[in-house]
Amino acid sequence: MTPSDHWTRPEAVVRAVFASAAVVFAGLGLLIREPRLLIAAGIFGILWTLWDVFWDRWIAPGSAWMLRTLTEGTGGDLPNIRPTLDDTIRLLENHLAGTASPRVRVQAAIRLEEIYRTVKKDPVRARALLVRARALFPDSPELAALDRGDPPS
Repeated sequence: MTPSDHWTRPEAVVRAVFASAAVVFAGLGLLIREPRLLIAAGIFGILWTLWDVFWDRWIAPGSAWMLRTLTEGTGGDLPNIRPTLDDTIRLLENHLAGTASPRVRVQAAIRLEEIYRTVKKDPVRARALLVRARALFPDSPELAALDRGDPPS
């Protein structure tokens, strides 16, 4: 940054206005012996100091953080919080083996069977899961509606 660029920055312009006002009012107040002008000079001096403190402590760091956040993001890739297929299978297996309500356990069995059959391409495991679920819940209409060519149990 060149010295001429410094005077086009907002913090430098505001600082120059407050400093100039403090000096001009102090000079005029001393020259014509007017206490109100000296008070105005003191107020502008306080504003000059407060501006420097606010700029250095809050405005500059906050605007730099905001600019960095908007242009570069938060500093890295966002964490992947979506469950993997293995996480889903583990969750559904826990539902099926756990103490969830029968409706939840039946739905878990149906979803697991679909995953094993379509995604994992393991029809033997899918069939075994369906047989196991039908043994656990023999009067389930959802399981009875599934006809995947299973051998009768």
